[in-house]
Amino acid sequence: MPLFRKTRYKRNSTTKRQTAYRPKFSTSTRKKSKKIYSRNKKTFLNSRRVRKKVKSKLAVLAYAVIVIFFTVLLAGGYVVYKFANAPFSSAAGVDYNDTEKVWNDDEVTLVVARLDDIHDSYSEINKLGLVYFDVPSKRYTIYEIPVDIEIEYALNAGKGTFRRIYAVGNVDQNRGTYLMQKTMQKLFAIHTDGYILTDDNGYDEMTKLIGDINSQDLSASLRLKNWPKIPQFISTFRKVCITNLKFNDILAIDSFIRNTSYSSSNVISLNKYHLLDAHNWDSIWQKRRGLSPVKAEGVKVFIANASNDPKIPGLAQWGARIVQNVGADVLEDDNSVADFHENTIVTTDATLLTVRKLAQSLNIKNIIVLSDDEQSVKKYNPQVYRTKVSLFLTSF
Repeated sequence: MPLFRKTRYKRNSTTKRQTAYRPKFSTSTRKKSKKIYSRNKKTFLNSRRVRKKVKSKLAVLAYAVIVIFFTVLLAGGYVVYKFANAPFSSAAGVDYNDTEKVWNDDEVTLVVARLDDIHDSYSEINKLGLVYFDVPSKRYTIYEIPVDIEIEYALNAGKGTFRRIYAVGNVDQNRGTYLMQKTMQKLFAIHTDGYILTDDNGYDEMTKLIGDINSQDLSASLRLKNWPKIPQFISTFRKVCITNLKFNDILAIDSFIRNTSYSSSNVISLNKYHLLDAHNWDSIWQKRRGLSPVKAEGVKVFIANASNDPKIPGLAQWGARIVQNVGADVLEDDNSVADFHENTIVTTDATLLTVRKLAQSLNIKNIIVLSDDEQSVKKYNPQVYRTKVSLFLTSF
């Protein structure tokens, strides 16, 4: 049988097809070829299915990896955020729900106290001070406060010395640091942003690491020779101090102090005349603050005593001190003709720095922005309509 045979194609009406030849296989050869083709086809289809399954599994695996990666990233970011904004101290008496940063970019005031025993809620204070950081000018002032002069406490807590104020405050729901800050505000008419409390043992532990702390030059303790000890110092600080500072605050204070020098500081020892005579203290405070950006706005603030049942004497005058100590000017003070249930700011522009500073200093949440209609009604004191900012006080 010939290996090739002729196969004729039908002629096309337009072209002529040439005779072609194709190999002629036997029946057994064709059957074998079909089996091989069928097997190869089956193998090919199976391999395609396998590849599809593999691709599908790889896609699922890649998606799972991406999901896990972003989950870990978000969780890690949240943990870092909570760590950076949680209270830095591990000592007792710290509110871990407080995540508001203390440090800001213009000025910060801290209460610093040394107790007899940090683990005793009724411990006495043996050293007390205010530290004021003027961030733009990179200067700081330390006010040393005498602890044995009798003063009037805030929150209707009676009279006593600063030495006993922490213990007195802790009698009422462990509010020793709160009473201390509120009394500072009532006495000095300033806002304190944070606090650091330690005891003699804690202070000794920290000074063993970095040497004596020179109040005239805080940067001396953070110089190059002490850099290797800083992590251990921070760890020790965390164990032996009560503070509302966050980790971010610690870093900001460290950065600030590193950029200061002996000429950047001023230490002032206060006496009883500064504590008992408001004018003496206010003149020192305002002089050390220098030119305030609040003063640059040129807003004169009206202050009104809005307390009722009973009427708190001297409240408007104290509010005038608050206004002046944040750097603003006073238009006038008077009793309010309108009723208020909480400390309130009435303004024509809530974005003013004066408004924001007063709201921060007095923790005021109620800010009323006067509309044209309200200005025509004239339901407040006449002075309200002559200035951009008015302060109505119901309590210290």
